[in-house]
Amino acid sequence: MKRTLLTTVAVVLLGAVLSACGGGGGGGTTTTVTPPAAKFEDQFGAKFASAYQGGANTEPVDIAPGDVIPVNATAEPVPLPGT
Repeated sequence: MKRTLLTTVAVVLLGAVLSACGGGGGGGTTTTVTPPAAKFEDQFGAKFASAYQGGANTEPVDIAPGDVIPVNATAEPVPLPGT
């Protein structure tokens, strides 16, 4: 009886230890998602994108606050699309 009880307890403990190990192998890899780069026309002031995408014969757009951004002489130039 004592031996059967010890065997049962050992089997239950071994099962608990092995189930705690998981064995799924799915944890540990991380996928980093990079956001898409901003479009060329979205890098500038407000309403610039709509004016940039407008046709050649559309009405001119009035200047709004935020359209004119400060100029930094030491900044890297923004490459034009298609170059």
